[in-house]
Amino acid sequence: MTDKTERDLYKTSQEVFPDAWHERIADTDSIILKERATQYGSAEESFTRIAKLWSAYTGYEITAVQVAQMMVLLKINRSITAKDETLKDSFIDARNYLTLAEELCEADNNKQ
Repeated sequence: MTDKTERDLYKTSQEVFPDAWHERIADTDSIILKERATQYGSAEESFTRIAKLWSAYTGYEITAVQVAQMMVLLKINRSITAKDETLKDSFIDARNYLTLAEELCEADNNKQ
């Protein structure tokens, strides 16, 4: 058994995965996010509208960031039973919703 340091246990994805893989993922995600923005408009506007609809429906205040987070949960749920390409698409969508959640959160922090 090898002796691992704590640092070995907490490697970043950049350390674990080759650069080519990282770049391919980033390129794919960028293309998808741009396509969705063209189809549906800005994520901030879209998720804000969804948040207002969900807030009215549930009676609880829901933010645009929470919409993105809940969409990640939806995609995680779908990945449990998904097969083949649908599984891959669920993971890609979840990753992109996380990216949007981060961007929305940063935008909220910059407004304050």
